[in-house]
Amino acid sequence: MLALSYRRIVSLALPISLQALLTSSLSVVDIYMVSSLGSAAVAAVGLISKVYFVALLIAIGLSGGVSMLVAQYWGASDRIAVLGYLWTGLAWCGLAMLPLTVMALFFTQPMAGLLSPDDAVANLAANYWFWTFPFAALSGFSFLLASVQRATGDTLWPMAASGLALLTNTLLNYLVLFGPFPVLNIGLAGVAFASVASRVLELALLLFLLRRHLQVVWVWSADRFWEVWRYGRVLMLNEGLWSAGIFAFFLVYAYMGAAPLAAMSLMSPLENVIVDLFIGFGIAASILIGQHLGRHEYDEARALCYFFLNKITLASALLAVVLALMTPLVVGAFAFVEAPVRDLLAGVWLVYCIGLPVRTHNMLAVIGILRAGGDNRFVLLTEAISLWLLAVPVSALVALWLGWPLWAVVGVTVLEELGKVALFRWRTGRGYWLRNLTSKPGSDVSTS
Repeated sequence: MLALSYRRIVSLALPISLQALLTSSLSVVDIYMVSSLGSAAVAAVGLISKVYFVALLIAIGLSGGVSMLVAQYWGASDRIAVLGYLWTGLAWCGLAMLPLTVMALFFTQPMAGLLSPDDAVANLAANYWFWTFPFAALSGFSFLLASVQRATGDTLWPMAASGLALLTNTLLNYLVLFGPFPVLNIGLAGVAFASVASRVLELALLLFLLRRHLQVVWVWSADRFWEVWRYGRVLMLNEGLWSAGIFAFFLVYAYMGAAPLAAMSLMSPLENVIVDLFIGFGIAASILIGQHLGRHEYDEARALCYFFLNKITLASALLAVVLALMTPLVVGAFAFVEAPVRDLLAGVWLVYCIGLPVRTHNMLAVIGILRAGGDNRFVLLTEAISLWLLAVPVSALVALWLGWPLWAVVGVTVLEELGKVALFRWRTGRGYWLRNLTSKPGSDVSTS
């Protein structure tokens, strides 16, 4: 039985990882091509990308709550419930993305001035933020639709939609920055247009595919609306606090200077691409474990838990060695940017490689296992304490007061992740997450 599950892991995880990889590649293409405009433009795009990162992680948290419910009700063969959670998820996503959309339309200039003390970076950031005002909402809806599609077992078509978006973004970026038509070479505004246009295309294709896959009809229930809030609010809060912490790190880098901010703006999309090589296994774990839990198959769920935590983490450690050896190639790819920025990038790249297995383990524990059974409060408490009471203040202290180099400041985040490994191993071993969320309160049975 577990051999069959392992075969399903590959069929689920690879398309999901490829889709996530293609999605993150949009940011890599943006930042690589923007590097031709100079380090100030790189820093500006990187800074606003982290603003969107906070909103998008909130949308991903919401999508995780919807996906958790959809996977279990799909395992229980309740299609009407699946459609109900789809519509309520879209409603919550629109509400969650509204504040940032309003901010991007009316308040970018004063907000950008607070984000960076460098006037050149702040002005470019404000303009780029305004030009991309629909981006957060478009991305949020795309993540929600793709997560529902994946939770019902269809991982191939969401990957295809992301691939098409990547190709569109790459082509449009080329036209607005290097293309043969001078009238279209409009610089950073064109990069913003390319990002928004590619998301519009991706969302349209996902809507078409999901409508065919689920034969979508209007299903609405106030009970489901508040049930999504009940399961999703902790996920949204958790993702919001975590992504806000990552954004706080970027504010520290911004106040360290334009060069450290530019280096981390180059590093961030590269980091996302590497994580996305493994995130498919985290989502696959969530789907498979969720479906087993929905059928009360707790032994199978526990066995899958340890497969993911042990085997996939080991694979990430082997990849980390290869990536560390590739440092000269990675840094050399950004020939457009100044040498000091590339030197900083080399240092943080090596630190990231050291921390990759630790980050992979924790990602699998959170996304793939604990959340599959609704153990969200523990994740929220752990992430909030470790990030906001330890990592963020210590990073600010060593960077802005003690003047540590950038690689050492980034190393603080690796130490924070390392401290969570033991906590997540203990929690998964206790089995609190072995719960069937489709059961009525008091009727569930667990083997823990």
